[in-house]
Amino acid sequence: MINYPGKEFPLTIAKWDLSWLTGNHPGGPFEDLEKCVREARKREYNAFRTECWPREIFEGKKTFKKTRDPETQLPAWGDVLADHECDILERLSYLADLCRKYDIWLGLDTWMNGSQGGRGRIIEPDEEEKVFTEFSQMWVKAIQRFREEGILERAIWVAPLNEVPHVFVRKVRSIMDVTGKKGDDQTDRADIAAEVNALLKKYNHWMGEAVKEEIEKDNIPLSYSALFCAEDYADRLTDIYDVVDAHYMPDVHQDEEDKAALERAGKGASEFSLFTDLERYDLKIYSQAWDRACRKNYGSMLRRARDSHEAVFDKITLPSGKKFVPIITESFGPCFFPDHPDVSWEWYKRYNGDATRIVASLPFAGATLSNFAEPTFALWDDVEWHRTANIFLLNSVCSQEV
Repeated sequence: MINYPGKEFPLTIAKWDLSWLTGNHPGGPFEDLEKCVREARKREYNAFRTECWPREIFEGKKTFKKTRDPETQLPAWGDVLADHECDILERLSYLADLCRKYDIWLGLDTWMNGSQGGRGRIIEPDEEEKVFTEFSQMWVKAIQRFREEGILERAIWVAPLNEVPHVFVRKVRSIMDVTGKKGDDQTDRADIAAEVNALLKKYNHWMGEAVKEEIEKDNIPLSYSALFCAEDYADRLTDIYDVVDAHYMPDVHQDEEDKAALERAGKGASEFSLFTDLERYDLKIYSQAWDRACRKNYGSMLRRARDSHEAVFDKITLPSGKKFVPIITESFGPCFFPDHPDVSWEWYKRYNGDATRIVASLPFAGATLSNFAEPTFALWDDVEWHRTANIFLLNSVCSQEV
């Protein structure tokens, strides 16, 4: 029996990614880590998806430089509000101790975008196998150290890399060459998709094979971190994988009237916006227009959430008959949302909460309510919103065995 996913009850997952470490300085949202973990338990979270810095743990103390001015910039994941240094392994061990104390599990991931071949460097075809197998060996070395520190006792999965397709399309020459092709009809697009899937299958195996062998002795599953909800998992993965982490973060539905209303907040406001884009907009206008669009198009947004997540189950069975266990750790949208006094969370909370309740009827082993379910954001302060939605999930029928 694999260590946890779906074994007894659904996972209620808080995506704490980088922030749990980068914000642990005086005055930071995670300064009192035990308080944050205790608050998560009060909100009925039983799992964290965390960045564990598998390469940096061997570097001793790491220095974090200030990245955000709270007077002028919106809160974001991984914020550093003051220069500080810490020992990553020591802090991760402390987090694992707190998880033991409060009965919370740890999903071990990394957001090391670019780290496979060096930041800003493209991986060429003749070095692919070497780069990806070395990346896997780096993980093995970290996992062995995690075992010594007792961290693996709380681990419920290991995922070699966050949102694999998103990284590879910018870092791997072969993928870039294939996705750069211009297909004029459906056949061409299907051929391109098949080529991409074949490449990803090869890379994912290289990246995960040694990791799987190392964690198998601990009965910990190997997880694949997706970019989209219903990727072609069976065509992108081999039998070494156990879990697929389906991400789903679309923007609000909009008609032409909605787009025009959002554009009045600032040019580009109706499109996908990063935090740096959102900072340029009139956020009071943005909030009002976003809420109107969400309210007006609510039915179609919930249907899209249902249909997209139902589609996952058509993609998770391998030719061997093995079925991947699906979880959701990034949802439900939008990906970037401004945490600012001029912006209401009301319709965001309604949509994410109701989307979670829809997903609870499907056989996912666990889900998260929001990308903003951490003390960095004001959303964390609504204790009962987190608690009641997680209780709904815990009492749903989505639990399954691996």
